[in-house]
Amino acid sequence: MKKIFCLLVMILICDHSSAQVKRRSVSSEFYTGVGYKFVFLTNPDARDAYPFFQLSNGDFLKEIDGYFGVTINGKYGIELSPAYLFTNALNSDGFSFTDNLGTRFYVPVDTRLFAVPINLKLKFYPFASGKSETFSKMYFGIGGGAMYIEEEVTSQIYTDDTRFNYIGTRHYDESSWTSNYEILLGIGNFSKIGYGFELSYRIVPLKHLNNKPLITDVASNFNSVNLSANIIFSF
Repeated sequence: MKKIFCLLVMILICDHSSAQVKRRSVSSEFYTGVGYKFVFLTNPDARDAYPFFQLSNGDFLKEIDGYFGVTINGKYGIELSPAYLFTNALNSDGFSFTDNLGTRFYVPVDTRLFAVPINLKLKFYPFASGKSETFSKMYFGIGGGAMYIEEEVTSQIYTDDTRFNYIGTRHYDESSWTSNYEILLGIGNFSKIGYGFELSYRIVPLKHLNNKPLITDVASNFNSVNLSANIIFSF
């Protein structure tokens, strides 16, 4: 009897351990893709200089995203996302800038701006275990990482905003690394080659290192609301 009891205990232990292993098994799905993002700057100084849409040349402030990620049990995701933000928009309204020479009025005649954010994103799919496939790939998330920003501006300089007293034309440039953080809301589909859309808010503090007449020194931040259309490859 003792032997039979011990045998039953061993069977129960093995069965319980097997069930635990099954319950704890992890399924993962890897994916990669590219996205095209429209960027709307929320800081008024930054948005005046680099508008979301410039009517004169039909140019958008835009960003190309690449990403590689993994979903775990369909509910959690980790994603690495490098991107390239760029624009050649030109706003000739001008702005005042004060330095050790005093306050002068600067009118850009040529501009170039680009940024490279490199972010790690964490995603949560709250409806992954539900019956509706429409919302099963809907997610909330947060992200953050480093961002490289480079700006070049050639400006005509005047004593004031009347533009009567022309001083000269000078070229200014600046580059720096800063941090950036994101809040995400998105949705996709289950196809091996699928699509998705993502709405995000990005926080970008600016360091104002050299006190130059550049928008990255005038604006307090480079925060933005972003809308992205993505192509997704699952494997």
